[in-house]
Amino acid sequence: MGATCVAFNDAGHVLVTRRRSPERWELPGGLVDPQESFHEAAVRETYEETGVLVEVNGLVGVYQHPSRGILAGLFLATALSGDPHPTPEASAAEWAEVGDALERLHPLYRPRLEDVLAATSTATLRVHEGTSVLSLLTAARIR
Repeated sequence: MGATCVAFNDAGHVLVTRRRSPERWELPGGLVDPQESFHEAAVRETYEETGVLVEVNGLVGVYQHPSRGILAGLFLATALSGDPHPTPEASAAEWAEVGDALERLHPLYRPRLEDVLAATSTATLRVHEGTSVLSLLTAARIR
């Protein structure tokens, strides 16, 4: 399972990161750790790859990569603090204008940003163990 984060700052720029190997521009994200929720992974991976702390606002989509056995959630987020900078996982991280990000992003990630831009609402994400709700992100209108 994985989580991808589309984070915006107050200026409306989107957070992008350049992966070290293979070198390409992506949206922050990665695999969900054991005992971690989808949206917790989105926050953690974004911070690890960019140095930016984000707040997840909702789930926009779910993507399946059958040959690799990966199911990934796509999350909309807002920057809370931190400036993007290179990390052990990324050779670069920066805020980009949306048009520039769409041009630079690897083809695997471009549709994810397009999906967030086209979304008018988020979906409900309920994490539960049996009947006990562990966390809940409720659906919300975006525009």
